[in-house]
Amino acid sequence: MRAIFMSLALVILSSSVLSLPSERRDSDSALTEIQALNFALSLEHFQYYFYKRLYQYGPQDFSNAGLPPWSQGRYAQISSHELTHAQFLENILGDKAVQPCTYNFPDTDPRSFVKTSNIVEAIASSTYTTLAKYLSDPDYVISISSIHSVEAKHSAWINADVREGAAWSTAFDAPLSLSQLNTIMSGFIASCPSSNSLPPVKTFPALTFPSSVMPGQTVQVSFSPAAPKPDSQTLYAWFISGFEALVVPLNADLTVIIPDTLQGFVFSVITDSKESVSDDATVAGPAFLVFDYDYRGNDQSLPM
Repeated sequence: MRAIFMSLALVILSSSVLSLPSERRDSDSALTEIQALNFALSLEHFQYYFYKRLYQYGPQDFSNAGLPPWSQGRYAQISSHELTHAQFLENILGDKAVQPCTYNFPDTDPRSFVKTSNIVEAIASSTYTTLAKYLSDPDYVISISSIHSVEAKHSAWINADVREGAAWSTAFDAPLSLSQLNTIMSGFIASCPSSNSLPPVKTFPALTFPSSVMPGQTVQVSFSPAAPKPDSQTLYAWFISGFEALVVPLNADLTVIIPDTLQGFVFSVITDSKESVSDDATVAGPAFLVFDYDYRGNDQSLPM
């Protein structure tokens, strides 16, 4: 099983199609169990403080937005779960526990709240998938696995009952590196307490795609902070879905063709390598993309 988390199946799209293993040498490879548990706690703080925003929207607000009014109550239950997860991890960590950060979430109404919740739960599922490799204590493994299964149910409910799409993406969740996950979360974080002892993870430049993208389209991406000069190196766009990834060259004008076979949750990362999506090769990202599909497997467009 260890090999699964150390590599992604890779297909290079060029003049020929080639399948290769891609070893992942992540900057967080020396993480201790305490650091891994604190990363989980950081995630649970992140989730709980997002779901606290729910209470500015009532059931009637959800109904007025064309959403099931009862979904507000289900979100309240999820909020309670995240608080319970955070308290559970705090009890394990004691005085080593990190404190909540100050967050900056983009929701302004129930529909944008649902859209953001989809990202939040996708981050959670990927985080707990990845954290498993840093734990050896059986009690920690069981605890993290139990939380993971609940987070996966949250994500499935949001996608199937609220967004009315597929409850899953592929047969596997994508095991991103903790630096890649930290990069996505950092886009919603304004500041963190200086007393927090953080794991040895990186924060990469943010990667942005146009607001509405579909498989098969040619789109222009952007980086923040500023991108390296396009003519200084060849860059590649990776599209990670489950244990598989598609990688395509990034053009000099930062345009890229989104592979037309992608479906479900996809994380895109820009690297300077066509053979590795490791932290050392990462230039920007990940960006979170959703390519919805119906029960027949056909592409569909959902509003959130």
